[in-house]
Amino acid sequence: MLIINQQNDKDPKRTLILAGGGMRVAYQAGVMKALEEEKLVFSHADGASGGIFNAAMLATGHSVNKIINKWKSLNFNHFTSLISLKEYFTPWKLRALGDADGIRDKILPHFEVSASKIKELNLPVTFSVCNFTKKTVDTISTDQLEENHLLAGVSLPILMPALKIKNDWFIDAVWIKDANLMEAVKRGAEDIWLIWGIGNYPAYLPGSLNQYVHSIEMSANGALFEEFEQIKWINKLIELGNSPFGQTRPIQVFIVKPKLPLPLDPELFLKKITARSLINMGYQDTKNYLREKPEYGDSLDFRATQTKNSGDYLCLPMKFSGKLEIKDKKHQVDLYIFLRKTIVNEVESIEAFSSIYIKAIDQEIIGGLTKVTVYGKGSSETLIEIETNVNYEEKAHLLKAELRCSSPWNWLMGLAFKSVDVKIYSSHVAPDSIFMEGKLYQSFITRIKAVGLSLAKKKNGSNGGIGFKFGMIKNILQNEV
Repeated sequence: MLIINQQNDKDPKRTLILAGGGMRVAYQAGVMKALEEEKLVFSHADGASGGIFNAAMLATGHSVNKIINKWKSLNFNHFTSLISLKEYFTPWKLRALGDADGIRDKILPHFEVSASKIKELNLPVTFSVCNFTKKTVDTISTDQLEENHLLAGVSLPILMPALKIKNDWFIDAVWIKDANLMEAVKRGAEDIWLIWGIGNYPAYLPGSLNQYVHSIEMSANGALFEEFEQIKWINKLIELGNSPFGQTRPIQVFIVKPKLPLPLDPELFLKKITARSLINMGYQDTKNYLREKPEYGDSLDFRATQTKNSGDYLCLPMKFSGKLEIKDKKHQVDLYIFLRKTIVNEVESIEAFSSIYIKAIDQEIIGGLTKVTVYGKGSSETLIEIETNVNYEEKAHLLKAELRCSSPWNWLMGLAFKSVDVKIYSSHVAPDSIFMEGKLYQSFITRIKAVGLSLAKKKNGSNGGIGFKFGMIKNILQNEV
């Protein structure tokens, strides 16, 4: 379990803050997996906005692996629930564009979440919800929780209606705050781990959807920065020996976030990105963060949550299947790769987020620290080599995958990336022997679908068409990275 009631007295008291981010909070499941492997123990967790889903699953007693599987098997279309047709003909009376029925009837049952189970376990998890009647953020403990708190906690104005609980109306807290750090401080937390997926985009993008998201970013980040200032003042009091909430040393905040902004919710509906890819991103981002973790926490200013501009980018989803040989026995496996090419201010980079499912152990292993190298500039065929660390049976291994493509035309016609050569070495440091190897294949239908489902964005935030995708593929094949 990631969340438990007791910590070793020698450890700092830790809180896990699950901020919002819509359906993109599947990313948090990958982060939690990496934190679990780091053996970090938390005495409390709080969820706000979309983070409420993960907080609720933790409060229900789900393991991190179960949370990951729940996100992977979720039908994201179930988030959409329309109100009665006749209501759309009177827009001046419209409560919202949709309602909470889909989440109530399909999402929460899929997550196996119920208020009664959460009350029964009474784990140290809280839920931050906007009390619209009082214009405050209420922190709901497990013994106070009602199902409508969970629904209201993800009810964005315009998209979903407020819900009444007793005498007060409740709605998503994002417009006041999207991460309740002060609840952790009041509970005596000395280390606060914040998973931030809402974004803090440097450039102001055109388009109504981008600007709606920007308004959320402004509210969420503005409130977070105010809490940063409160923590700085409390830290001064702690140093003076006047700790108001019992901390014995200054409070440190560690923030795990994506390097580039996460794709928006519509991309999940359109299957341009999957929960699996988001989870793999979260896991890899956390592994990178832990490698370079600041000793005394992140700087408490606007840079703490800011991402880079996305620039032009193209994401290629791939699924390869087949058998790899392990000690003269062949095992069925699936290899998932999400390749991302970005060009920001003429600086090019290529990344891969991956996981491998091994049927024999019924386990999907996520790739950690990853290196991608492109070879073959000017040759008839380009080789893309992916190296990533994987933990198999609690031992670190190195996975090498080699992809080949001869031209962007081949990719466009579904003729590229037919197969991948895979080798898994027994050591992740100095490969001395091959533990598992073989060739995996991607079906023609999967390759053709991948062309349509490739996620392409221009630096101005607009979608990239076939011509743009063609140019980005050409760029990958003609430039050694």
